Amino acid sequence: MRLVFGPLTAARTLAGSSGEVVKQEKKVPRPSRKLQHLHFAAHSASRNTVIVHLSNGTRLTGIVLASDNYMILLGKTGEDPMPTVVYKRAITVVTPAHAPEADAAVLDAEASPDFVRLYIPRTRKRR
Repeated sequence: MRLVFGPLTAARTLAGSSGEVVKQEKKVPRPSRKLQHLHFAAHSASRNTVIVHLSNGTRLTGIVLASDNYMILLGKTGEDPMPTVVYKRAITVVTPAHAPEADAAVLDAEASPDFVRLYIPRTRKRR
């Protein structure tokens, strides 16, 4: 006895001689991976020094030479013969080593007209 539910589409195919209907899983591209790829591609193209913070607390400084889905190559210079391989799973934050000059003029928070000082009562001291 052979049961087929509806016409065969891209999501359904027949499997082997048993005639079972098997759903194929379609992998949807993740937008976060694309954003991460663009982020590392921008660092790689600019050849600016970055600071890579790892999940164990280590900070690595260097230039992003290349990246793929699982790791990045971090070198001291653009022509580094022995770059460091860093797995993306171990990375927590990637920041530029030098702050851009455009962000140098930061207003003082207390001078801002929207600043409201919060009253925080003092707690009693424990003995």
